[in-house]
Parts: sequence; C-alpha cells; structure tokens
Amino acid sequence: MTLRLCLICCVFAAICNKAIAASACPKVLTMAYNSSWQPYIEVTDEQIRGLDVERLQQLLAPHAITLKFAYIPEKRALQQLQQGGVDVLFGASYTEERASYAHFSKPYRQEHNAIVVHQSIVTKYPGVTVKSAFMDLAQRKLIGTYNPAGFYGAEFDTLKQHSAVKARSVFVFEGERRLELVANQRADFTIADRQAMEYELAQRSKGKGLMLLPFSLNAAPIHFMFSKATVSAACVEELNQSL
Repeated sequence: MTLRLCLICCVFAAICNKAIAASACPKVLTMAYNSSWQPYIEVTDEQIRGLDVERLQQLLAPHAITLKFAYIPEKRALQQLQQGGVDVLFGASYTEERASYAHFSKPYRQEHNAIVVHQSIVTKYPGVTVKSAFMDLAQRKLIGTYNPAGFYGAEFDTLKQHSAVKARSVFVFEGERRLELVANQRADFTIADRQAMEYELAQRSKGKGLMLLPFSLNAAPIHFMFSKATVSAACVEELNQSL
C-alpha cells in the first residue's frame, strides 16, 4: 500500500511539473505600485499588501509565477505597461484604448465610483445628493478634480469633454492630493472608489468635512491588466481559468 501511494504521489508530481513547464506565462511578473490605496493596496517600509495584491498573488501561485514590485509614479504606470517596463497593473477598468496595448483578465471585483464633496457643497446645493442634479451642477458650475487617466463611465466622460467643464477642472494623478483640494475647498468634488473612500473617511480625524454623495456615478467590473509587450494572450487565458 505504501509503495502504491508513493507511485501515485510521484505520478501526480510529474503531472504538476509538466503543467508548470508547459505554462505560457513568464516565471516572474512585475507589478507597478506607487502609494497606498486601502483596502486594495497598502505600502509600508516592510511590505506591500492589500486585497488586490493578495488576490493577484493567489492567482499567480498555482502557476509558479513570482510577483515582483516596481515603484512607478501613477502618471507613468500606463506608459510603462504599454512599453513593457512593467508586466501587470491591478484595479483596471476596461477601455478600448487600453485594450490596444494590454490584455485584460476576467473581472475579479466590481467598482463603484462615488462623488466626494465637502459638506459645505451639500449645504449650498441640497439637491446635489441626486445624481441628475449633480450632473447638471457639474456641467454648469462645480469645480472637479480627478485623475486624467481615470475612466468614470460614459456619461461623465462625455460631460468632462465640454470646454467649460475642462476649463474648470483640476487634473491631478495623486488621490490624496485630490482629497486635500476638496477638503480645503479649492475644488468642489472629486471621484473615488466607494469602498476605498469609506475606508479612508473612517481613518481620518472627523473626515475634514468630506462626505460621500449617496449615489454611484458609475459601476464597472475591475480587471488585472497585462502588458501585450511582455505577456501573451495564452498566458492571460491560462490565468483566467483560475479566476
């Protein structure tokens, strides 16, 4: 019985080794990071962790892929992915432009974009808590600050193309800086992932007057994004089978 069990284990190990050897994926993938965005990523002197980081590590582990990290400023991350300077980004929403240079995994979570305002905005414009009223005010007078590389849904994407809206907008890559602009009332609103913002407000002392409007601006599936310059479609398909 012991010999039989040993033979079974040897066969199983051989099959596993063969599967790993036949993998279409590189042995090492490098992920870009820049700052903490909890609960999805937390950057400390000791380690890089968070829900999305752990999900990616869990995805890669069965394929014997080592995940490495490279500090890349947010405004350069997409460019580096396109050029093959890094292999993977997390927390990505799908756009056709991005799909021209990146493979997208199957969705691994759902994102809800929320509007963050200073409480004084709700006092001044009580109707802003309704999405249609917010969109009207955003088109006519509110000053927004948001990530120029972010995608917040087709409706807002159309709105921000208006010349008057562009002229009032403050484009900032760093999420913490956008929040400070709203907290200091130098901008009227910003856009953030609802779960991340709920976490952020819970950590802040009295929230600095910030609050979330009750509606979601947009809801979208979130993917891992792999560079077409370094990762094959076959590899992504292989990984998708584990998602």
